[in-house]
Amino acid sequence: MTLVNSVPSWAAGATAMIDLGTLPGDVLSAAQGINNDGTVIGASESASGALHAVRWNSRGAILELPTVPGDTSSLPNAINDAGTIVGQSGAVPTSPAAVRWDHGTAVTKLAVIPGFPASVAFGINNRGVIVGFAVNSANQAVAVRWNPDGKVALLPPLPGDTFSQALGINDDGSIVGDSASALGVGVHAVRWGRDGSPVDLGVLPGDIDSEALLINNRGTVMGIGVTTNTQFSAVRWNRDGAMIRLQTPPGYANGEPGGLNNRGAMVGVVLSGDRQKAAAVSWNPTGSVTAIAVPAGDDYSGASGINDHGTIAGFAGPSGGTTHAVEWRMPGSGT
Repeated sequence: MTLVNSVPSWAAGATAMIDLGTLPGDVLSAAQGINNDGTVIGASESASGALHAVRWNSRGAILELPTVPGDTSSLPNAINDAGTIVGQSGAVPTSPAAVRWDHGTAVTKLAVIPGFPASVAFGINNRGVIVGFAVNSANQAVAVRWNPDGKVALLPPLPGDTFSQALGINDDGSIVGDSASALGVGVHAVRWGRDGSPVDLGVLPGDIDSEALLINNRGTVMGIGVTTNTQFSAVRWNRDGAMIRLQTPPGYANGEPGGLNNRGAMVGVVLSGDRQKAAAVSWNPTGSVTAIAVPAGDDYSGASGINDHGTIAGFAGPSGGTTHAVEWRMPGSGT
């Protein structure tokens, strides 16, 4: 269903939004990503709060992804152009397990690191390499990489650190994430090369922490910078390591990246200081921000992925109400 646009004064160039809906009987949904075929992944939520991993094809038809037998909830985090999806599956109170869905018809648990029973898969590239992290009983997270043959390997944190997470990977095999000396302490964005060695991406002046979430095939990285007053903003690292802060509009104190395509287009979400309002946005190469159109009354939206054709996936709805997974097709975009 195509909805009527409503944009703030700082919006420009946005187009109509398509509501992707939920699974039958569910009340909420949100998109997590989109590939170049136009397949959208996300979660549909029941009234009881149970999450179901789903995908929408390029025509908007929804399909529930299978859960691991015995599990009650699942969440997809990334999809590649072959349609392989990765994420997590679990059942309260047990720990989540990293999983892979092949073409939406079969779910497979990924290999575990001995002593680290919980795991989450966060990224997959077009060569089938998967990244994420594993967690032990002491709540220590370690970054991991799963190769296409299923073998799992640890990715080391920065020297002196004990915590790490791998959150994104490009087709070259470069991986980004974070490293910390303790849980939530001294968090720095990192990039691992193909040999698995970590490089500290640093923090912006005035910030205390940073985290890298996304990397494209050009080597551009997007992530989060955390300021000294606990506010956070979306940031970008160029291939040469130069780092810039991405703008937030008036009335929105925080920003978070959601998608980065291979053309360098960036999308995400900005939030008010009290987190009661959120707006889907795009950023240009200089960091200037533009709103993405939503219907009147939908003051809680965000963009969580953009493909190389410029099609954006995310969520929208009224603050305090029900949000739905949505898709935006920008002017000149294809699938």
